[in-house]
Amino acid sequence: MKIEFLRKRAREFFEEAEGLLKKRRYNLSAFNLEQAVQLWVKYLIGKKLGDWPKTHYFSELIPQLAKVYEQEKISEFYKENELFFDSLEDAYFTSRYFPKEFTENSLKMLFEKNKEFIGLIEDLFKEKFYGKNLG
Repeated sequence: MKIEFLRKRAREFFEEAEGLLKKRRYNLSAFNLEQAVQLWVKYLIGKKLGDWPKTHYFSELIPQLAKVYEQEKISEFYKENELFFDSLEDAYFTSRYFPKEFTENSLKMLFEKNKEFIGLIEDLFKEKFYGKNLG
C-alpha cells in the first residue's frame, strides 16, 4: 500500500499550523499541528507495517510506534511528555467542537515540544520529519 501521501499531508498540515500561528488563529493552528504529528506517526508505522492504525489517539499511536520500531526511547518520551500528547488530542476535538481557546503561549509550548519529539524521531530513524530543519 502506498503511504507516502501521509508524509505529504503531514508536511501540509505543519506548514498550515505555522502560518495560522503567525495569523494568531491559535485553535486552527493547534488542530493542524495535531494532524501533522498524527499523520507523521501513522506514516512511520505504515512504512514499517504496510498499513497504519485508524485511530487518532496518541495514547495508542505512540506506544505502537515504539513497539513497531522496538524503540524504548519513544515510550520514555511519551511517558515524560504525556501532557503534550494529551494537549494535541484535545486540539483535535476542542478546536472544532468546544468553546475552549488556545493561547499564543500554549501554541508556542506545543510547537516547542513538537520540535523535541520530532528531533528524537529524526535521530532514531535517520529521516527528516518534513524534509527541512524545524529549528
